[in-house]
Amino acid sequence: MRILLLTALSISFSLNIFSQSWVDSGIKFGAGVTQLVNTNIWEEQTIVNKLTPGYSFGGKLGLNFNLNHQITLDFIYTKASQEFEFQPTETEKAWSKNIKYNSFNIPFLYKHNSDNGSFLEIGPQISFMTGVTETVNGTTTKVDDYFTKTHFEGVVGVGSFMLGSNNTYLVFGIRVHYAFQDLLTTEGGKNTVSPYPINKGEMDYQAEPVSFDEYKPLNAISAIAYLEINYDLAYLVRSNCKRTAIKFF
Repeated sequence: MRILLLTALSISFSLNIFSQSWVDSGIKFGAGVTQLVNTNIWEEQTIVNKLTPGYSFGGKLGLNFNLNHQITLDFIYTKASQEFEFQPTETEKAWSKNIKYNSFNIPFLYKHNSDNGSFLEIGPQISFMTGVTETVNGTTTKVDDYFTKTHFEGVVGVGSFMLGSNNTYLVFGIRVHYAFQDLLTTEGGKNTVSPYPINKGEMDYQAEPVSFDEYKPLNAISAIAYLEINYDLAYLVRSNCKRTAIKFF
């Protein structure tokens, strides 16, 4: 009897929440900086890990429980890059390896909207690698096999509503993404002392070839500033017979 009562109360509570809810949609465009991070590379003086640009665009769907609480599901395509500059010695000319990696990303976020128009969002993201290339001395090579096909990331963002009408508005935000999983595969030198970007002996010609004492993972990090055009699509209402229905704006 107690279980039935709790179940009935839970259903009633859920219906009341959704009866005050609405669904919004949006398109977004972003630009920022991206990096492939390996602590061994960071500490190696003959390899410079440069900040490089990244771009994103896509759309989103959001379920607003009320004015302050929302969950969102985004569909984002990202073009990221990374430049490694190799400086073998003071007398030899430095050269670069430019990497471009594209991904399709699906972040699932909780978003808290404050009363002053600012917001905080946080949650996981699954990313699907759609293509990786490297360019050295003008020659571009596909290196998809060096990278995992999918990985998970954590996302945290802040921003603010800028302007708008009753159900259309402009939003500015900044998101930081971090891949907790190692991006490299066995072909990319995973679990070796010379992983990508030096897995093909790029630094072996030195008097003291570069290798590391232990393997460290390669992770992706990015900070992207977004502009988003949002539109309140529909809201959930309860009819006289207490059924929840979708009504478009």
